[in-house]
Amino acid sequence: MLYREYDQSLARLDARLRAEDSRYKSEQIIAQLLREALSAPTYQALKYHTQIQLDQLASPGSLDWTERQRAFMRRASCDFVIYFKVGKKPIGVIEVDGGYHAQPVQAARDAMKNEILARIGIPILRLRTVESDIERRIGDFIGQWASPTQSA
Repeated sequence: MLYREYDQSLARLDARLRAEDSRYKSEQIIAQLLREALSAPTYQALKYHTQIQLDQLASPGSLDWTERQRAFMRRASCDFVIYFKVGKKPIGVIEVDGGYHAQPVQAARDAMKNEILARIGIPILRLRTVESDIERRIGDFIGQWASPTQSA
């Protein structure tokens, strides 16, 4: 019975996914959950974009970056960047981490991205593909930018 309910739940979600969002199903799921969450009046000031180059968020020419950090910024991207619609100020990043993120090389890249984003004051939410309760975690993350006049 539980498996059947789980399969039906996945089928409902799968029907709402858009292949054009990403080649990865995990990123398609996050894109759909973000679309649904940001459609609420509370979040009308927010939008998101996908696959934004890190050097568009953290300018390699500013601050005192190491050459390694500068090189990393030029080639790394962020899965989802949340912006204010007006002014297009980036305010948060969501990363979808598959199993390969546990490998040492990728873990080091993730740590560097975390460090760069922290240094420029942009919070990051990392979602592992094996986690549950992702919808609530996304809601909690974007909730910090909810419009106070719309929430109640």
